[in-house]
Amino acid sequence: MKYKKALSIAFILFAVFLTVGLAAIFTVYKNQKGITQNVIASLNKNFVGELSVKDSHIAPFANFPYISIDLENVVFFGDKVSNNDTIYYAEDVYVGFRIWDILRGNNIISSIKISKADLNIVRFPDGKINLLTAKGMEDNGEEEADLQLDLASIILSDVEVKYEDLEHLNTYYFHIGLAESAFKIENDHLHARLLSKLIFDFEVDGKATFFSNKHLDLDIALDFDQNQDLLTLERSKLAVEGALLNLTGSIDFDEMLIMDLKIDGEKPDFNLIAAFLPQETGEYLRKYKNEGDVYFQGRIKGNLGEGQVPSIGLEFGCDNAYFLNPSKEKKVEDLRFSAFYTNGEERNLRTSEFQLLNFNARPEQGIFQGKLIIRDFLNPYIDINLNADLDLGFLGEFFELEGLQGISGQVIVNMDFNELVDLEVSGITGIDKSIKSELIVNNFNFKLPDFPHPIKNANIYASLVQGDLLLEKANFGVAGSDFSIKGKVHNFPAIFHGEDKKVKADLSAKSSKIDLEEIFQTDSTAWKEVISDFEIKLAFESTGKELKHYQYLPKGEFFIEDFHARLKNYPHAFHDFHADVIIGDNDLAVIDFTGEIDKTDFHFSGKLQNYSKWFQETPHGKSIFDFDLVSNHLAIHDLLSYAGENYLPADYQNEEIDKLKLKGKLELIYNGVFQSADLWLNHLEGKMKLHPLRLEKFNGRLHFENDYLTLENFQGQLGISDFNIQMGYYLGSVKERNTLKNYFSLMSNRLDLDALMGFEGLDKPSNHEDTFNIFQVPFTDMDFSAKVAKLNYHSFWLENVTLNARTNPEHYIYLDTLGLMAAKGTLGIKGYFNGSDPNQIYFHSTMVADKLDLDKLMFKFENFGQDYLINENLHGLVSGTIVSKFLVYPDLTPIIEKSEAKMELTVYQGRLVRFAPLQAMGEFFKDRNLNNVRFDTLSNTFELKEGVLNIPRMNINSSLGFIELSGKQSLDMNMEYFIRIPLGLVTQVGFRSLFGGKSKDEIDPDREDAIVYRDADKRVRFVNVNMKGSPDNYQIGLGRAK
Repeated sequence: MKYKKALSIAFILFAVFLTVGLAAIFTVYKNQKGITQNVIASLNKNFVGELSVKDSHIAPFANFPYISIDLENVVFFGDKVSNNDTIYYAEDVYVGFRIWDILRGNNIISSIKISKADLNIVRFPDGKINLLTAKGMEDNGEEEADLQLDLASIILSDVEVKYEDLEHLNTYYFHIGLAESAFKIENDHLHARLLSKLIFDFEVDGKATFFSNKHLDLDIALDFDQNQDLLTLERSKLAVEGALLNLTGSIDFDEMLIMDLKIDGEKPDFNLIAAFLPQETGEYLRKYKNEGDVYFQGRIKGNLGEGQVPSIGLEFGCDNAYFLNPSKEKKVEDLRFSAFYTNGEERNLRTSEFQLLNFNARPEQGIFQGKLIIRDFLNPYIDINLNADLDLGFLGEFFELEGLQGISGQVIVNMDFNELVDLEVSGITGIDKSIKSELIVNNFNFKLPDFPHPIKNANIYASLVQGDLLLEKANFGVAGSDFSIKGKVHNFPAIFHGEDKKVKADLSAKSSKIDLEEIFQTDSTAWKEVISDFEIKLAFESTGKELKHYQYLPKGEFFIEDFHARLKNYPHAFHDFHADVIIGDNDLAVIDFTGEIDKTDFHFSGKLQNYSKWFQETPHGKSIFDFDLVSNHLAIHDLLSYAGENYLPADYQNEEIDKLKLKGKLELIYNGVFQSADLWLNHLEGKMKLHPLRLEKFNGRLHFENDYLTLENFQGQLGISDFNIQMGYYLGSVKERNTLKNYFSLMSNRLDLDALMGFEGLDKPSNHEDTFNIFQVPFTDMDFSAKVAKLNYHSFWLENVTLNARTNPEHYIYLDTLGLMAAKGTLGIKGYFNGSDPNQIYFHSTMVADKLDLDKLMFKFENFGQDYLINENLHGLVSGTIVSKFLVYPDLTPIIEKSEAKMELTVYQGRLVRFAPLQAMGEFFKDRNLNNVRFDTLSNTFELKEGVLNIPRMNINSSLGFIELSGKQSLDMNMEYFIRIPLGLVTQVGFRSLFGGKSKDEIDPDREDAIVYRDADKRVRFVNVNMKGSPDNYQIGLGRAK
């Protein structure tokens, strides 16, 4: 019976609680919309900002045992108008009510749970805080609203809090994973307990500080006396990266915040100290096994607020400690030190002071002892005393230095650097008395990763004496190269403190040999050069303020005081170099840069405007570089020869220029990326030596934009020659060229090619095969044009030379038009060069001439290894058409034995000079001048094929008489001619020969005989003569035509 009775009572109680619970849930469900709207309206009534909730619904078990309303997408804006400034956002806010309060009709909030939220708090330079301003709490200490709170707990889950102080440029980030707080009120005391796990970051001016990504665990117990306005921090705990600290103290809220907080922690290892180091350093420290008596304690005491800061005092240190690298079994023992920090009398960074005293460490070899005092964190003054004698091999193994391998050697440091003495002592500064330090490195050897050679036998001695930093020697070797460096920095402390005092740095370096190819043997892009007798002296003058606080480059004056070097592949000596460069706020001026390369001298000056853009991640704006170059003597061979190669035309490889003056300007425009470049040539003058030409009146513009290079109005004078060049060339991908055309245009009133090309005469031998072959370089689609009023070519002046040509990527050159005038005659050529096989270059052409003086055309051709001129035997005025296919050498000289042509020609007022067939018939014309045979008109169609010239029958009215001639002649001078000579002419000749006529010696070789014409009305009887052989070995006999 008792069992049934107890079961009945339990059932009745369960039913009652279930009914009450369901009634409460039903009540909340029925009224939740109204409750939500009332709360929001009540809050917004007093807010400057605007609170909005997207939706709400009942969530009975989200924050059990409270019955909760889930407010979805809660947003609080800084103002009611724009709704742009979001101060906080929460995906879910659960507002919890007690069941009995709901049943009684009291909408008292007892619990709040916030999930997935962002809170952005900003403190402005005027001291106002955006959250308080938006809630209308700047002027009213209390917020009057109909909302009733009786909170027992607050829970935060996945909440990001950002606090930004715009006055001091500090930013604090709190990444809260979970935070739970519980509240209880007893006898006017509010007791609170806070448990939280979060990650804390601290930034200054947008840059991370050492106190970043710190994992914090909080267990805080608070007691707030509402009568005394006193908050007591009971025994609480703070874990930083696993290191536990104890917190106690109090905060008095009576009139202002009066703080008295104590922090202490003790651990038998260095995790306590590692917790306050930068993350990377802390992680590095934790990989060592360590142990010792480590302590940390501090106190924060005083007023906080209204410009006041409490005093901060920290003390930490260790004794009887050691560090062991377990992987290397290397150990540092007897580690001890004591350290202190205070923010000083004025409780700010200026009066802050840090002391590290009695620091001692005993490695396996050597000693390390010292102290460090830093005063004034804004402009630090330092007292450091350090004595160390360390084995670098031990340090390399102990610290496992990844950047240094195979390290060995010895380092000795004796430093006594005390800036804390009275700097106003009369007659001598404190620095002069207190700074005496030296660094000695002996036989230092190490190897860098991914570098093929070790650095060997480095010996360094540096000292700091009376404020001057001296590098008395730094010698080392790499492979077969040696280096020696010295230097001095005058008034070194001025740099450290950023003082507006003069600072000068001197640096000198020398080497007997620097083999760059050997040093960087694994780098295929490295400069393959060997430098010998290298020596350089540099200097820089500025101020300590500039050297410490510069943005891009420190303002000052840079000097090259001397430079000397010899190069192997560029076999020249650099010597007597001097330079003076002034660096301004945004301009860089080269006042005078002089030097000599062998016998070439130069004097260069210039100014670069807006150099700062080159240091920007995305450069914007225009940079202008004006330059001026003067050279009394410039030997081109000294400058443009490398590894025995000179890529200039042979005639200019040894050219020299005297009295050279060059002025120009370079403009570069960027808009995040490169936009365009302009090179302006304003002036160029000088005098060439081998080509005795004077350069003058040079100017023009070179423009580059969108991968398109344009040369505009590039003009000047070379001796008596003048030119004006226009050019456009696309340097980008052929697929992206679109409609952009490549072109080259030349205009000239007078162009002396002989002077420009150093023409020395046609009798000078040349090797046609070894000349530069243009068909071996890539071709592109390009148009060429030229108009030259007068052109001197091979000592003859041609007029009205016109050219229109084009090329294509298949190595074809099309001559669409080539025309010229010589005396009163004209020549026109149309055709193309086929260089698709650069070893077999063919020229297909059609030439049309009209009474062209052959003496004005010095065309050269090659025949069986010998050079011949087209006008060597034939002179006169020629008209007609030549259709040809010539195989040519790279210098475009035709190879006749491998060419063919059809020539329909008429020669007027002609002369045959030393014509071999006629000279072979000397016995028939002993009374005639066979070296210079004149004729009036010669018309025929000649054919050249396979090295043989075929001559159809033709009548020649000449100074020998009228004759008929036909036959062929190979270009090795083998002849086969059929000649018909009038019988009367032969009889006369034979008669003179048989009966003692004039001898051969009486004939003047330069005499021109009168032309004898054939009378068409008279019947003429001929003697038929066959001629075979060469001029040196021939046969003549009677015969008939074949």
